[in-house]
Amino acid sequence: MLDPNLQVTTYVGAGLVQPIGIAFIGANDALILEKGSGQVKRVINGVLQPTPVLDLHVNSASERGLLAIALHPSFPIVPTVYIRWTESSTGADTAVLSEVAQLGNRVDRYIWNGTTLVSDPRFATIRLRARQTDNLPVPGHADAVNLVERGNHNGGPIRFGPDGKLYVFTGDLGRRGQMQNLPNGPFLTPSFVDDTFGGPAPDAAHLSGVVQRFNDDGSTPSDNPFFAAGGSLGGNVGATLQTVFSYGHRNGFGMAFDPVGGFLWLTENSDDAFSELNRVVPGMNGGWIQTMGPLSRIAQFKQIETTMFGSSLQQVRYPPTRIAYTPSLARSRMFMLPGATYVDPEFSWRYEVGPSGTAFVRGSALGPEYDGTLWMGSARPFAPTGTTGGSLYRLRLTPDRLAVNVSGDVRLADKVADNLNKFEPTESETLLIGRGFGVTPAIEQGPDGNLYVVSITDGVVYRISRANPALRRK
Repeated sequence: MLDPNLQVTTYVGAGLVQPIGIAFIGANDALILEKGSGQVKRVINGVLQPTPVLDLHVNSASERGLLAIALHPSFPIVPTVYIRWTESSTGADTAVLSEVAQLGNRVDRYIWNGTTLVSDPRFATIRLRARQTDNLPVPGHADAVNLVERGNHNGGPIRFGPDGKLYVFTGDLGRRGQMQNLPNGPFLTPSFVDDTFGGPAPDAAHLSGVVQRFNDDGSTPSDNPFFAAGGSLGGNVGATLQTVFSYGHRNGFGMAFDPVGGFLWLTENSDDAFSELNRVVPGMNGGWIQTMGPLSRIAQFKQIETTMFGSSLQQVRYPPTRIAYTPSLARSRMFMLPGATYVDPEFSWRYEVGPSGTAFVRGSALGPEYDGTLWMGSARPFAPTGTTGGSLYRLRLTPDRLAVNVSGDVRLADKVADNLNKFEPTESETLLIGRGFGVTPAIEQGPDGNLYVVSITDGVVYRISRANPALRRK
């Protein structure tokens, strides 16, 4: 920790393999997810219990697997637990990319009976796109194929909001359709599809790059921003659009609700240029793939993505050379649903820093100076020579809770940290609060007010607490 008033200890480590999420079901009582094994394990008083409380058959290739957990907001009075995971198509754990159904990502609800998680048949399972067969040609575009099948950009976070609704974030999954602001898909000549399954319209097989909002039983709230538009459209596409809260997102691992302002904040990973921190509003269009970062920086976005790293934006069907040269042209190309509004990120990094798990701190357990702050982890365990990877960032919000407070660093007045290269920390010095945590897909505040940081690379859940002056650590 870079603040000597804070210390790091290990909450649990031995016995965990690829921990990816944590939820506290009581004081000193937590459930921890393992990405690759598909197991949910219980930790009581810091001791890992020998028997998993749930074991799912997952496909853990790339960014798939057992991904996220959320408790019902009235837990334990309502003893239900929500799990986001990628189902294996073989009936056993697998890491083979092709061993997954087209709609292999899913959210299910389980009942906590005190010892195990039991499937709840009353819940309408949420099924999401998983398979990425963009290595297969589509009619008229035999040369527009990726080299291999992929399993990345699933996103994965799930959270309950202060409105009691379940929010589910799905990354772009490599899609290049209407939810990626390509009204006619990625191709300039027929056939105008997204992939071998069709598109570009966002039916269930092509919905990606979105935050969805559900009732706690898996049904769709009638006050969702595109509910009326979806109802008018009808069919599978219309019903799918009715679930959407925001779209135009790339991929991310951090999603948290501000306990004071009530807004949803979302981290978003870039390819090479402009990692983002977004305050998500209903009906938001985040701009991807037409832009990343502030729209005013579109020229830098295009320059970095076309010249710096030999990028293909991870999908050869839409090369970065097609990025617009001006903000107005990029804005005119976006796919705008009725009632949608484009929103710039609240904060950006010029080059990718790999933002990851996110949480707000509430209360003074870490010290009153941290009350209301937003903490963000890193999706990279490494950094350029001379720096340390696995960074933790701490950001303060403005008094109205609508923006990042950058008043303490004049360099950040434009709400962009102009770092010098990928994963390089220039202009983030006042935001950094810790280093060396590895890849941290989840951060949660525990019942004790301390922060619990899940490191999938270290196989550890770290605890950040106020330091005892006599026992201060680095």
